[in-house]
Amino acid sequence: MITNNEFLNFHIKIYDDRPELNTLLQNNFANEKIIVGDYEKIDEYINDADNDFVVIMTVGYRTDKIVLKQLINKDFFYVGVMGSDKKIATLFTELKEEGILSEKLKNIFTPIGINIFSKTTQEIAISIAAEIINEKIKGCLLADVQKSIMQKFKS
Repeated sequence: MITNNEFLNFHIKIYDDRPELNTLLQNNFANEKIIVGDYEKIDEYINDADNDFVVIMTVGYRTDKIVLKQLINKDFFYVGVMGSDKKIATLFTELKEEGILSEKLKNIFTPIGINIFSKTTQEIAISIAAEIINEKIKGCLLADVQKSIMQKFKS
């Protein structure tokens, strides 16, 4: 996904628990690479900011769950989880059983990416970037509308 950063001008941070991972070491597109000792402590590395976009795609379902569980109560503009419908259904069922409210899960983007019937990793990356841009634009438009309404009331 992050190879698109060249023309999208995102500030990309990668968090991984595998310092020896070749794809991490050789990645020249990320602005920051942060090695976390354990995904159980990911929330210590990631501060919430309502203008941040978070995409969760760890090595597997269990680590995705660990990360999402810690970040779900933080305020981000966008949180998406990569995975099949089956994986996400299982993930959400388990999180509900562990006390995560359905209202919180409704705010999670999944499956991530705009449906362009992606086949390649590059197409998937573009569809995810497109979804993030779309949400960003919707947020900016909403802020502009709210600002316009407030100005009319002040008049």
